[in-house]
Amino acid sequence: MASSPGLRTFALFVFFTALVTVCAATALKAERVALVIGNSEYNTNPLVNPINDAIDMATRLSEIGFRVHGDGPQLQQSLREMQVSIRDFTRSLNPGDMAVFYFAGHGVEYKGTNYLIPVDDEEIAFAEDIPDWSYPAPRLLERLAATGATGIIILDACRNNPLPERGRDRDMGTGLTAMETPAGASAFIMYAAAPGQTSSDGDGRNGLFTEALLEALERPTRRVDDIMYQVSFAVRNATDGRQVPWLEFAFAGEIPPHFQNGDGREDSNEVPVQVAAAPQSSGGKPGRGIVEDGRALYGVVDLTGAMPEAGLTVDLLAGGYEDATQLGGACVGFVASNPDLMLTVDIGANPLGVAAISDEPTVLILRTASGVWHCVTGSADAPPQMEIPLEEDGPQRLWVGTVVETARAPDATLVFAARDGADAEGDGIINLGDLPNPEPAGESDSANPDTSLERSLIANEAPDDEDEN
Repeated sequence: MASSPGLRTFALFVFFTALVTVCAATALKAERVALVIGNSEYNTNPLVNPINDAIDMATRLSEIGFRVHGDGPQLQQSLREMQVSIRDFTRSLNPGDMAVFYFAGHGVEYKGTNYLIPVDDEEIAFAEDIPDWSYPAPRLLERLAATGATGIIILDACRNNPLPERGRDRDMGTGLTAMETPAGASAFIMYAAAPGQTSSDGDGRNGLFTEALLEALERPTRRVDDIMYQVSFAVRNATDGRQVPWLEFAFAGEIPPHFQNGDGREDSNEVPVQVAAAPQSSGGKPGRGIVEDGRALYGVVDLTGAMPEAGLTVDLLAGGYEDATQLGGACVGFVASNPDLMLTVDIGANPLGVAAISDEPTVLILRTASGVWHCVTGSADAPPQMEIPLEEDGPQRLWVGTVVETARAPDATLVFAARDGADAEGDGIINLGDLPNPEPAGESDSANPDTSLERSLIANEAPDDEDEN
């Protein structure tokens, strides 16, 4: 029997209402979930810290709002127990969830694949036994990708665990290797050490990597990559570069997630820049070095033409986690990987200078189009100033750093103005006291659209003689 139009309309209404209800319920169910595993009682090479590492990490994640799967850390897991824990953990996830997987214990790379070693490792006598008696880390990525959750995989598992190989070829690497993320997945993989390096088990309660991560998570509202920058910097310094934690990611969103809810804008290491969607891992890592030709975080400053009497100012954040001594010469301090600004100039124009004003001692680092570096260090009493080279064509890139490592990036203001007759020692580039107080004149059209922290490029014109209204 045919149904009436009114009945069909009512049925459609009920269907769409149910659909919206289901979608809303799914969105509401999005949560932060963590699986924490710690293995130390190995038959062949027992470890000291993984149990403490797992207990402390589970506690910290619970404190910042994660539901820890299994009601606590999963300790001394056999291969079967690891398989069941990971299966049940991934089955509990929904699209939109943030899923943290933390593993402390032995991990090895064999023939290009990373494996996590269970405590029942008595069957692993030779390297070729690893695939049969260990958990393959790519399988974890596949399971996470199928859930639609954003995965954060933390592997404090780069400890050296040499096994004999019976073949002539060297199939087992040192530490762990990079992993290819399944297409369309959103995953961040934190390694305790870079490929080819091993991680220290540590002399205290925790391993070096986990100790640094626990400290970084004292400020959990920052983005994942900001957290990892701090961890990498701390461990790299503690080991004189022998161990450099490494971040690999493929992210389908615009802005990397935060461990704890919060916009993170006022609690960041450096300028938060959106990450473009990527079907595969980016290969980016903390400590990757200063990007000489990187895209400017705050856009372009056009210094061609006549300079306004009051100069130009740019408000930004200073500092970062890159050690500027890697550039050599007189360069010191800590800067972002990418430049803060790109400058365009006129060859042979009147001399121009730039100064950085901040409550913290700052540094200015400039790279000319031909690759020449200029570095100036300021102090609490004297802001850094330098003359802008005008002898060659092409864009120049400018970094604003801090003299010492800081817990958070301080505010700074750059002032571009006509140079005030420097003497032979290069002093007196800009007479800051003679410049009128800047007034915002609107946001520059050249601001980097990838910058998620709003900052304005302000052109300060000389004040009019007319009375203010």
